[in-house]
Amino acid sequence: MTAFCDDFDPRVPTVSIRDDTARIREDFLVLAAHEIRTPVTSLLLQLQLTKRMSEQDPEKTPAWAAAMLAVFDRQLGRLARLCDDMFQARHGGQVHRTPAREPVDLVALVREVVATSVAHRPAVCGAIAVAAEGPVIGRWDRSHLERMAFHLIKNAITFGEGKPISIEVRATRARARLIVRDHGMGIAREDHERIFARFERAVPVERFGGLGLGLYIAHVAARAHGGAIRVESELGCGAAFIVDLPLAPRREQRARGARRSASSVRSRPAGARRGLTRRAPELSLGAHLKLAQVKQVHQRLLRAH
Repeated sequence: MTAFCDDFDPRVPTVSIRDDTARIREDFLVLAAHEIRTPVTSLLLQLQLTKRMSEQDPEKTPAWAAAMLAVFDRQLGRLARLCDDMFQARHGGQVHRTPAREPVDLVALVREVVATSVAHRPAVCGAIAVAAEGPVIGRWDRSHLERMAFHLIKNAITFGEGKPISIEVRATRARARLIVRDHGMGIAREDHERIFARFERAVPVERFGGLGLGLYIAHVAARAHGGAIRVESELGCGAAFIVDLPLAPRREQRARGARRSASSVRSRPAGARRGLTRRAPELSLGAHLKLAQVKQVHQRLLRAH
């Protein structure tokens, strides 16, 4: 073994085993996502066509067929989202770096995601309550926020042990806050930072499935909007995931600040504007005499030359 190590060329760059393993895992997920997404897309198209035909002529569609179509819709949608998550494992940072911003009501978006999540996992889902005083509208990427909210709510359903889940959406002048709280198994303090990384899990694989990408995707989406995500939790006491998002992009915030400062300068009285109407300081009589003497000496020197 020692002789084998001595044969290594020091000029060849080395790659750590950890980095190489992560790259192989990412490449495998992207390849698998490509292979799975193609038949899933075809099946989704056929499903949508079948559902449309059954809705046009419901009398000829038996009840059991409609129920089966609903199950197919849920499971194929789950596979499609799984493929998207696998793509995000490799390209998540690049995709979320330039979000396509538009006015989005975060409250309405969360309610839609809750309805979708309950429909996909009705057996294990407890009661979900959404609290909000009114619309919370900001300039965000809708698809990114939908994915972020979906994974946070899915996480609460998975680890909430069937207990009620509370979601709160509120806003201040500068930011919006989303809180997803469950009362399930909780998370140890030493895992609070780790769970937002790719492929990281704080639960045994034998008991819970998944790729360990949901919280990573939520973290990347929040960061791409200039926001942040954190968790407050202890083992056995449930978990609260807190997301803070700016209501406007940073450029718009700076522009608003500049407009406010300019308007405040215009509203000041003329004598209070610094640097605009500065008066020259008044000189004493002695200073005036000294200045006159200096001028006379200067003129004499010019005549002598």
